[in-house]
Amino acid sequence: MSRRAEFEAEHPEVHVLSADQAGRVDLVMGAAGWLGDEEQVTTCVSLGGESSTVMRVELQELRGGWRTAVLKQSLPWLRRDESVAMPADRWRGEHAFYAAVARVPEAAARMPRLMAANEARCLLLLEDFRGASSLTSVYGGGSVGEGAAEALGGFLRALRYGTRGGQDAEFAHGGMKTLSHRLLFEAPFDSSGQGGNGFGPDGPAPAGDALDAIEPGLGDAAATLRSDRTFRGAHSELGSRFLDAGACLVHGAFHPANWLLLPSGDVRVVDPQYGGWGDPEFDLGTALAHLLLARQPEEVVATFLSAATGVEEAGPEGPADAEEVETGVDRPLVARYAGAEIVRRLLGGAQLPLEAEGGFRRGLLETARTAVLSGRLEVLET
Repeated sequence: MSRRAEFEAEHPEVHVLSADQAGRVDLVMGAAGWLGDEEQVTTCVSLGGESSTVMRVELQELRGGWRTAVLKQSLPWLRRDESVAMPADRWRGEHAFYAAVARVPEAAARMPRLMAANEARCLLLLEDFRGASSLTSVYGGGSVGEGAAEALGGFLRALRYGTRGGQDAEFAHGGMKTLSHRLLFEAPFDSSGQGGNGFGPDGPAPAGDALDAIEPGLGDAAATLRSDRTFRGAHSELGSRFLDAGACLVHGAFHPANWLLLPSGDVRVVDPQYGGWGDPEFDLGTALAHLLLARQPEEVVATFLSAATGVEEAGPEGPADAEEVETGVDRPLVARYAGAEIVRRLLGGAQLPLEAEGGFRRGLLETARTAVLSGRLEVLET
């Protein structure tokens, strides 16, 4: 029996939804109390989520009014491949993240509004941004832009200051953090194909010949790094730190796939399913890694870092000439997390569609090695 069939047998009350069954979506939303008296679901469009079912639902009233929303269902398997297990607690952690961010206005303004939630059916109903597109275009030569970079950095700064020191039991969220640890600190080093479902969305790392097909010489560079005991020790130590509780709320997957560009040019941050308590440097390092992988202009990287690490100004009750307080950002730790993310994306199963000349990946891999070992990354030292 398949994983899905077993789940449906054990949980007959949970309807597994899909965008091609608008009638079932209408019934479920009605049962949850999410429809008006004269409102019905007329259309569902898949938004392409790989790990969860994510769809845009159009709701129409008999009198002619209409609205849209995003419906997300997170079940204990990978949507792209139902044979792959996903943590059963991820819905709860994502719901808690939205609830916590709602208390931090500057960060909440950059995320969808949580309109409703239904734990029994693992459902979230979220604000829809029609016409928005993810910023994954940057991997193919596009630019994040300085305005978006400043907004994204500002989001992290607000999240750091707005949630530090407020750990909540709701964010234990061990399943997703354990999965994230495997993806980041274990999967890039298993090219045997034996990682199986334990590596979730990424799968095991490509073998040397597959890496050479991506960039000549990358297979040998990967073999050297994978056998480097000094590097592996430092990398493992960083992984152990990652699993600790941390100082504030972090998004957990802060990269272009989860950055939406609105038609207005503004940006929004989505999909905090890996969110929980951690080092603020983790989100910073992840974003920095992707800006480097996407070969973003120096001014874009500098703008992002300035906005994200900027100091906190004195509040209205302080004296007019009060000094700014320390940022609380450990730059060497940012560099180490950035290095780990670069290694994951260059050697792991989650390969990115990078447009780069020969030697780029090998050069960046060496930069990542130095970052993990020494906490040094040139863009953080300017």
